[in-house]
Amino acid sequence: MPRFVVLTGLPASGKSTIGRHLSDALMLPMLDKDEILEGLFADHGVGDSAHRNALSRMADMELETRAMTLPGAILVSWWRHPGSSVESGTPIGWLQSLQPNLVELHCRCCAEVACERFFARARHPGHLDGVRDRAKELARFRAFAALGPVVLGKVVEVDTELPLDIDRLIRAIAEA
Repeated sequence: MPRFVVLTGLPASGKSTIGRHLSDALMLPMLDKDEILEGLFADHGVGDSAHRNALSRMADMELETRAMTLPGAILVSWWRHPGSSVESGTPIGWLQSLQPNLVELHCRCCAEVACERFFARARHPGHLDGVRDRAKELARFRAFAALGPVVLGKVVEVDTELPLDIDRLIRAIAEA
């Protein structure tokens, strides 16, 4: 069984939800970048997009630092896809040092579903979700969805529009 499971996929594709299930089932800690970022919002306050981006980069570094001290973990973030021209997401270069003990679990759902979930969820105001334009986000989600998995090595895909079968998912991860 891999010691690190990296959850990838669109924002609101189900990464955190599945991550919590896997964390419990595999008895591995879960590190969620959004939780780290929200702790930084609590410490440094809410500001404009430049402030949010600065805190987001701090959260990226903290996620990496915490992960590198663990023998295994469930890692959840919106990861920077190597095929993207956009500088959005957590950098992935350091994840290669976790090989061969890493599996990428790609949470797949259509862009329209992810966008609806994105605007329906309630997150910390520091994320600045309230100022986002739905049509622009849907276009971004479609572009990101076309990129597919980050491909960090072994990839398991899960359709998050279907009910979760955690036992089947764990078997697929173990076989990867």
